[in-house]
Amino acid sequence: MIRRWVVQRRPTLFGTRNTSSYATALLDSVKDVGYPARNLTYPKATPFYEQLKPIPSVRYTKSFLFLTALAVSLAMDVTWKYWPQKRITITKEDGTMEEAYQPRPISHRLLMLAMHLGIGASVAAYLVNKRRIHVHKVWLLPRTVRKKQGKSSANSSPETTMDVLVKTYSWYSPKFTFTYSPEVASFVSSGENVVLRVALESGKLEDTFILKTKGALVDGEAVPKKLAKESILNTFHSRIDQFSRSSTV
Repeated sequence: MIRRWVVQRRPTLFGTRNTSSYATALLDSVKDVGYPARNLTYPKATPFYEQLKPIPSVRYTKSFLFLTALAVSLAMDVTWKYWPQKRITITKEDGTMEEAYQPRPISHRLLMLAMHLGIGASVAAYLVNKRRIHVHKVWLLPRTVRKKQGKSSANSSPETTMDVLVKTYSWYSPKFTFTYSPEVASFVSSGENVVLRVALESGKLEDTFILKTKGALVDGEAVPKKLAKESILNTFHSRIDQFSRSSTV
């Protein structure tokens, strides 16, 4: 008689998940720390405005940051080792005079290094801020809320509001949402482009967002650059008029 032994595996402490899946989860968590905006969700509806061709400083931000860091590091290295240099005179044993160069004092070179770092930090801040103020997509989303009348919550009437959702090219906080009202936000013409100005709190600086007209889609349709600004403003005002009529009904 042949006996068959059945070997049963003990359940692992972490279930049936393999090692590669844990490594993937670890990498995802690391990416979330460096790029927290990757898990944000956005509406599936067609955006009111969409930019397909961002400006070069937005499209190639990482390349510009790398070149800036390289230029600053080279400038700091040259400053510390070779520049500026001070001419001195050395007397040789045979009595002849020879001119030589001597680096500036350390305090002078440190001051110049700090200047290089300040310039590099300013350029990096400028590039990052460009990503924050340039708009990728804008949604205009009507929303119905219940407005209370009196003390009783049962006595409430529906009221339509419009949420404006702005998605910029920022790496850390690209999503910006607010409820539209003429006192809070406005789309205005600025040169060849359109600017969205938002002032959520009185007495504080308003947030400014730039809607580029070159390469823009309005309601999912491509618009020539010459007509893009007028199309963006007209479409927005028509949406506002439609929203106002629906809220008064």
